[in-house]
Amino acid sequence: MMENQGEIRWDLSDLYASTTDPQIEADMAEALKLADEFARRYRGRVAGMPPDEMLGALEELERIYTISYKPSSFAFLSFSVDTENPELQALFSRCSEVATETYNHLVFFDVELKAARDEEFARFVTAPELSKYHHYLSVKRTLAPHTLSEAEERLFAQLRLTGISAWNQLYTEITSALRFPIEVGGEVKQLTDAEVRSLRTEPDRDLRRRAGESLYSVYESNSRVLTYVFNTIFQDHKITIGLRGFREPIEPTALESELSTDVIELLMATTEANYGIAQEYYRLKAKMLGLEGNFRYYDVLAPYTKEETRYSFAEAQALVLDAFGQFDNRLREIAEKFFTQRWIDATPRPGKRGGAFCDGLLPAYHPYVLANFTGRLDDAFTIAHELGHGIHFYLARQQNVLSYEPTTPMAEVASVFGEMLLADYLRERDSDPGLQRIVLSKMIEEAISTIFRQVMYTRWEQRAHARRAAGVATADEYNALWMEENSKLYGSAVSFDAPDRWGWISIPHFVHYRFYCFSYAFAHLVTFALYKKFREDRSGFPARHIELLASGGKDRPEVILGTVGLNPYDPDFWQRGFDLLRDLLRDFQQSAS
Repeated sequence: MMENQGEIRWDLSDLYASTTDPQIEADMAEALKLADEFARRYRGRVAGMPPDEMLGALEELERIYTISYKPSSFAFLSFSVDTENPELQALFSRCSEVATETYNHLVFFDVELKAARDEEFARFVTAPELSKYHHYLSVKRTLAPHTLSEAEERLFAQLRLTGISAWNQLYTEITSALRFPIEVGGEVKQLTDAEVRSLRTEPDRDLRRRAGESLYSVYESNSRVLTYVFNTIFQDHKITIGLRGFREPIEPTALESELSTDVIELLMATTEANYGIAQEYYRLKAKMLGLEGNFRYYDVLAPYTKEETRYSFAEAQALVLDAFGQFDNRLREIAEKFFTQRWIDATPRPGKRGGAFCDGLLPAYHPYVLANFTGRLDDAFTIAHELGHGIHFYLARQQNVLSYEPTTPMAEVASVFGEMLLADYLRERDSDPGLQRIVLSKMIEEAISTIFRQVMYTRWEQRAHARRAAGVATADEYNALWMEENSKLYGSAVSFDAPDRWGWISIPHFVHYRFYCFSYAFAHLVTFALYKKFREDRSGFPARHIELLASGGKDRPEVILGTVGLNPYDPDFWQRGFDLLRDLLRDFQQSAS
């Protein structure tokens, strides 16, 4: 754990002074008032607007979104670090309800815009005065076939409060409150999810085993209600895609990502065809650790040294900033703001949500990062990952509200690139063979985690949704699917124990998002391609990369990536990433010999 260091907590006062700040209610009231006025002014007229009036309407819509988003974002961030606080639970619910009410005043605009006739819509997407909104309008057009009537869309939004949003919050509240008993140093401790997971990288093999058993046994003891949450959320998705006319469960995610289902399937199939890379690495790891024939799942994250180097938060901060600065000082300057201006919350504590995330908010506000730092090198990489997101959002603030947020796969490119910068920096600053092996193993294991495992997660999710579509699934059925997909990934290189079958139930991505995990694989392979270009042009590439990040969501992924010479629709594109990963594995094998 971190030593000689105060708690690293974010300061949300740039949003509101406190959770009782009267400006929260004032902003919600103002957003509702503006939304009501907007509806009275434009309802029934959207498709027939001249372009100059549409420009004014879109700018007004952005203003309403900006005001409305602030209270709910503040409530979410406050709740995330103190999920057991009933006052924050109430605030989060209250802000979510008002945000939904505000949104429902505006639904008509989205519905009428999508329902415009071809000739009406053509006026908007060709009008010079609407040029900054052309991509936003084009995306709306692709979603039009899956949009319902205004009344139905309003009903959907209202039912989310007692439907999927409520189940999301229940899952978060239950899992954030879980405590995991484990004996450490002769003392039984009650650890958080993040703390017990961190023990899986300990040199002590028995401690790793007990950490895995504690983690999954506690989730198993809560599996009745958590399985019910999964079943309900999966059924909600089935109903939703049926009503909206989607052909397959992953199609809404593909449309939101502005990618075709074909390119997602190509990415996943190419990844599965390369599962042997992961198996080859773990066989080598087992040999190096003296565990041939008995390499178990709780050994996957085992360190190569008996004494794992621990880092204070200040040391991890310095590493990340130096790594970013070596690439381009502009990245360092932006990242430094998160520390000096307290835009980051990094200390694990009871009631705090596990894992890590970056909330980009909207262009009018700066982003915030949540992490759970426990002093491991992995945690430093997590900081680099989330600050990659933070820098991306910060640079994209030059875009308008409707073109601000990148698609999820593109958002993950920036975060994985942050990790690559840290890995490269560590390799270059110290030629010690031991450190070189550690960093190379980290790069390979991170690739396995964010490419292979995330594709495996997505395959499990596809199969779990298909199983749920046939009727309520039991936990044992989800367990079986989980182990089948894990076996495909790890083959005979890794052996599993009974508790490991509960891995799926501890992954919040399956609850909070649909088919989100493929985005990590997309991003990591794209990042490999970007990093190759950086190594070929170290002086000219940083400016192009920063321009890519500043694009936010102003265009389709293939257009933005095309500015740096990449094409994700090239059939050979994904395999080239695995070829680079094989090169890393070869370097590691040589360093280990």
